[in-house]
Amino acid sequence: MLRFVVFCLFLFSFSACFDDKDDSSSQSSQTTLPLQSSNILSDSARWDSRENLTDPETLYVRCASCHGKDGKSVAPGSVGNVLIASLNKEQVIESLKGFRSQTLSKGGNSVIMYMQTKNLSDADIEALGAYIDAF
Repeated sequence: MLRFVVFCLFLFSFSACFDDKDDSSSQSSQTTLPLQSSNILSDSARWDSRENLTDPETLYVRCASCHGKDGKSVAPGSVGNVLIASLNKEQVIESLKGFRSQTLSKGGNSVIMYMQTKNLSDADIEALGAYIDAF
């Protein structure tokens, strides 16, 4: 019985930490969350918008998470440890089209690369090839 009472007191005091009273600390954290959410939504909307997809800088945002902002990072789990910065435009285009059509296999990353390329047009891939070739 004592354990139950202690447990209830703990829950009561713990729930007080998340009370929605209008003190300045909780108000400031509530103010910043919508801004962060709207930034995420605007990034998502920007990425889903077809007119922005041919901009190679915008396209490369997804690539940079694994390959680095300059193409000089080896993607985790990649086969052959190839830096995309070392590839020329034609090699990048050939690879991206191979991943998109699921005819190029580079181990487990082929699935990831397919997911990244499946909605890219030929123009998008050409733009990415030129952008990466400039590294």
